[in-house]
Amino acid sequence: MKEPVHILVTCRKAEMLPAATLVFKTVRVGFPDAPIRVCLNQAYRQEWPYQWEEQIRGAMKAAKPERILTCAIAHDSWISALIEVERNPFWICDADVAFWKEFKHEPDGSALAGVRVPSFFEPWTRTQYRERLHTCLMRIDPLAFRESCLDFKQSFPLEPFKPRIDYVYQQWQPELTEGEIGMKRVVHFYDTLAMAWHAFGGQEFTQAQIESFDHLNCATYADLIAPSLDFDILGAHKAIYENIELARGSWGKQFEWFAAHREA
Repeated sequence: MKEPVHILVTCRKAEMLPAATLVFKTVRVGFPDAPIRVCLNQAYRQEWPYQWEEQIRGAMKAAKPERILTCAIAHDSWISALIEVERNPFWICDADVAFWKEFKHEPDGSALAGVRVPSFFEPWTRTQYRERLHTCLMRIDPLAFRESCLDFKQSFPLEPFKPRIDYVYQQWQPELTEGEIGMKRVVHFYDTLAMAWHAFGGQEFTQAQIESFDHLNCATYADLIAPSLDFDILGAHKAIYENIELARGSWGKQFEWFAAHREA
């Protein structure tokens, strides 16, 4: 059986409907015969008019999902739950992804596989974003993941210390450093599964794999972060929703932006 692809669909408002359904236009290009399993996130259900759900379910039909579940959950909690309940390797895929060719992968035994994104200053949260494998498209081997977590824990003296580490959830870690004038606080942002990357690494996608798809980045909440950015993310996304071909090369533009924003 092909490894399944799990997609969490979250839509906060009508303007974000194109972002919440973009992947269904091309997911069968990337994964032509894998089981597609969709979780329709109703965390914002109280704000949904009925026709929203009709539109979302209609957009899913092109992907011929094996199953559609409903949930009310945060993205990192959803991933954590999948790691807990799944026994075999699986994929997670964001809703704002476009595939250009079939996505092929040869696992090397790592618990995680994905696009490696560097550390940079994140202007919306005003934090130092920590390097990680991006969860927009990621292969997770749940058994290898649990084994890697245990191996990392056992690499330290177990007594008398009892430190805890969460490998999946987003977290902020403040650090006081000596500044030019007194102490300076820097907050490090460990996004979803970043802690796992720093604890036991993973398999980086090859350049050929990266070129087989693109990711809009933050599309389902772009309206929230737009005021903090130095470019028109909403305009760029709107153009892509009207012509998906404009998404080609998004990774290259994002890596250029990361490089230009390493520090505040």
